[in-house]
Amino acid sequence: MGVFTEHVVPTFGNILACAMLVSPFPAVLRLRAAGKLGDTNPLPYPMTVVNAAGWVAYGFTIANAYVIPANAVGFLAGVFFTFTAYGCAPKQVQDRIAAIMVAASAHIIMLGLIGCFALSREAAARMWGTSAVVILMIYYFVPLSTMVHIVRTRNAASIYPPLAATAIANGLMWSVYGFAVMDINLWLPNVFGSIIGVVQLLLRLMYGAKPTAAAGNGASALGTGAAAHDEESAAFAKTGVDPSG
Repeated sequence: MGVFTEHVVPTFGNILACAMLVSPFPAVLRLRAAGKLGDTNPLPYPMTVVNAAGWVAYGFTIANAYVIPANAVGFLAGVFFTFTAYGCAPKQVQDRIAAIMVAASAHIIMLGLIGCFALSREAAARMWGTSAVVILMIYYFVPLSTMVHIVRTRNAASIYPPLAATAIANGLMWSVYGFAVMDINLWLPNVFGSIIGVVQLLLRLMYGAKPTAAAGNGASALGTGAAAHDEESAAFAKTGVDPSG
C-alpha cells in the first residue's frame, strides 16, 4: 500500500496532469495563426507560469521528484502560451500580462533570497509551500466566478465535462499522495480542486448546455469562449500540485 500511494499514484498523477497541459495547444496554435485574441482571456496564461514556478520551487526545496515534472511542463507550456497571447493582445492587455510577470518574478526572487539567507531548510520549505498554495487557491477563483455566472444564467455550456472529470481524478490522486506523505500543501489544494470539479459536473447536469453566441462551443479545448477558456486554464494550473492537478 505504501509503494502504491507514495510512488504509483504520483506517477500516474504526473502523466494525467501532463495530458491536461497538452490539451490547450491546438487552441493556442489557432490563436497564434489568427494573430488576434478574439474573446480569449489571456491572463490565466501568465498565472499558470506563476503557479507552476512556485510548485517547482517547492519541489526543489523539499527534494520531492514527483512534485516537479508536471509543473516543469506547466511552466514551459505556460511561457509559450503567454508569449503567444502577448503577441496577439492589444497594448492594454500586454501591460497587464507584463505586470503579472514582473510582479511574480519579484515575488519569487524575494522568497528565494529569504529562503537562502534568513531561514532554515525546513522553514524555507514551509514558506514556499504556503506561497504555492495561496497562489493556487487564488487561481481557483477563476472557475468559482464562472460558476456564479452559470447559476445566474442557468446555462452550463462553458463547463467541459471530460476536463472536469479528469481534474477530479487528478486531484484525488494527488490528495491520496499528499495524505500518504503527510504534506498539507499537497492534499489541501487538491481536495479543494476536486470539490470544484464535482460542483462543475453537478452544474452541468442541473443546467445542461444551451448554445449562445459567447459559449456555444464551450466544449472546445481551452480558448473558444472566455468562460470555457478560464475553466480549462484553471484546471491547467491545478497542475500545481497539483502537478498535480
